[in-house]
Amino acid sequence: MTTGERRFRPDIEGLRAVAVGLVVLSHAGVPWVEGGYIGVDVFFVLSGFLITGLLAREQATTGSISMAGFYARRARRILPAATLVLVLTVLASYQWLGFLRGGVVAEDGKWAALFGANLRFASEGTQYLNLTAPPSPLQHYWSLAVEEQFYLVWPLLFLIVATVGPRVRLAAKLAAVLAVIVIASFAWAVIQTGTDPAWAFFSPLTRAWELALGSLLAVGVPQLRRLPFSLGPWLSWTGIAGVIAAAFLLDNSTAFPGYAAALPVVGTALVVAGGTIAPGRGAERVLGLAPIQQLGKWSYSLYLWHWPVLIIAAQRAGHSLAVAENLGLVVVALGLAIVTHYAIENPIRFARPLVRNSWSSLSVGVCLVGAAYGLSGWQLQANNPSRPPAQTAAAVEGEPSGGTGGPGAETPPDVLSLVAASAAIKALPPDLVLDLKSANEDFAWLPAEPDECLVDPEVQESPPCIFGDPEGSHTVVLLGDSHAAQWLTAFGEIGKRLQWKVVLLAKTGCPAASVNFHRAYQSSTQRLIGPPADCLQWLDSAIARINETQPDLVILASCNGCEYMVDADGDVLTRSVWGAGLEETLSRITPPGTRKVVLGDIPRLKGSVDCLALHQDNVQACAQPVGPVTGATYNDIERSVAEAAGVAFIDVTPWFCGSVCSPIVGNMVVYTNDYHVTSTYAKHLAGELERVLLPIIEGE
Repeated sequence: MTTGERRFRPDIEGLRAVAVGLVVLSHAGVPWVEGGYIGVDVFFVLSGFLITGLLAREQATTGSISMAGFYARRARRILPAATLVLVLTVLASYQWLGFLRGGVVAEDGKWAALFGANLRFASEGTQYLNLTAPPSPLQHYWSLAVEEQFYLVWPLLFLIVATVGPRVRLAAKLAAVLAVIVIASFAWAVIQTGTDPAWAFFSPLTRAWELALGSLLAVGVPQLRRLPFSLGPWLSWTGIAGVIAAAFLLDNSTAFPGYAAALPVVGTALVVAGGTIAPGRGAERVLGLAPIQQLGKWSYSLYLWHWPVLIIAAQRAGHSLAVAENLGLVVVALGLAIVTHYAIENPIRFARPLVRNSWSSLSVGVCLVGAAYGLSGWQLQANNPSRPPAQTAAAVEGEPSGGTGGPGAETPPDVLSLVAASAAIKALPPDLVLDLKSANEDFAWLPAEPDECLVDPEVQESPPCIFGDPEGSHTVVLLGDSHAAQWLTAFGEIGKRLQWKVVLLAKTGCPAASVNFHRAYQSSTQRLIGPPADCLQWLDSAIARINETQPDLVILASCNGCEYMVDADGDVLTRSVWGAGLEETLSRITPPGTRKVVLGDIPRLKGSVDCLALHQDNVQACAQPVGPVTGATYNDIERSVAEAAGVAFIDVTPWFCGSVCSPIVGNMVVYTNDYHVTSTYAKHLAGELERVLLPIIEGE
């Protein structure tokens, strides 16, 4: 089998430039190219075409394929620059984003070093607590992982196909296999984009058809060259128009890959096919221009550098940067790319000792993988501070210094006074109850017994989860999502002290309001919209249990106004929709002796723990004005609905915000992450909750 193809394709080099340009502009926030992320799909098609062409030529000229030679070439091409950027990104994250965020990036680095970044980000993207997490500076390594997984599988499959059925032409066998892959993978991409968008975006199974289509083109080169020469330019111009149109027509809310990926993928295939039929004609006249060719040469290094430069700068600033600022950072990334290309990429890729000996190249590749993985692991260990013994003991007991407060207990300083004084805190208190790393994992809904009380999305009925006093004289039900479960420590304390039986009915990501919604997950600059959350069946079951058991008090608490709860168009649920859903739930809780309370949502101080890790001597750099923080919640509509229904509304804002909303109150870290209070601080507020709830449950 011979492809009869040119060894160097200016149109493909130009397509690389177009692809990386679209990706970079999209990530820089340029509004008219939101769909520029399709540049990655262009790269996939080109990789399939080029790799399969190399394999086909080697098979045709030597009668076999040297697996050592193949992987040696891939190692020299990919690993030096990728390892350099990975290592420097991990180090820069610790330096400029703090040890907590640096630890997350280092863990990402371990996966990226082992070619599994896409699996890491797909798995993380399906986790409730990560729905609004900031993107990793190494997230763009997911596409490298997909290509590396292709490199691991496709040559072996190529050899198997070449061996089986020796009387059948190799091109025919490969075409049949590739056609099956294209059809099956595209169908799965369409299905999974609608059912599990995070996995669909990152999975090699949903992207395999793009690489396979490029491979199919390589297999079909001899047939393509028999087509009329005049057809080539038409295909080429049509294809490049499709690629550019995709960048303009698609946006960050497009369900992707799904059907939408067909436009840039087929467009790329048409450009390649047109350049095969009519070399030097069509879009190649533009793609072959010197500046575009030069950018194509730098495209790999630019792709590696641009994302960590943009992300680390934005996360260091604590807010999204303006387009002009991002474009300035792109220039910095381009400079780094040029240096990397000429100082690292090419010298190692074409080093004669490595080119002559495949095993030397493979040895260097293994060392680079080990270095990237080892440095990431070393940084995780070196930047993992341990708590002093006194802090550890306090954390185990869950006691902030000064006790828990409330009637019948030793009263700590007044909560409102502590909140007011928090605006004057300069540095992290030396007697923090929990260090920052422990605070970042201090979730109230993870009690030792019973397990799995905050049930997973697929569970439709909450198990018996009883806290406080199981034989208590009053029964209190805590109903909602993790924003109800986050108060479990406090209600457990209240229940023990006042002999209340506390029952938790909580499900991950499912509010107490009767609303149907989709889940949104932010992946780099793209927003992935999942199918409707399966919450209403669980809520029906929970309400039925409440009506059957007739508790004394039901407390409804939810994450309200949260960005991950969106409608079918990807827009955050409106206040009116939320209010109607809450009103419906209240009306369905019908036992005559059951009192109802709506517990307002906490002020959400985004990025506070990461900020504290970075600004340990300047806590106020992490505080925020009250208005923007509280304005993000729907507490106003919840108060209105509660008052209209004749039930109590508890506004918790004064327990968190005075003149500012501070991440440190007294000697306690307030937040575990963007959306949840620490178990330690929730327990500290038990006295305040008790003071408000006791008159309600006693009917006063």
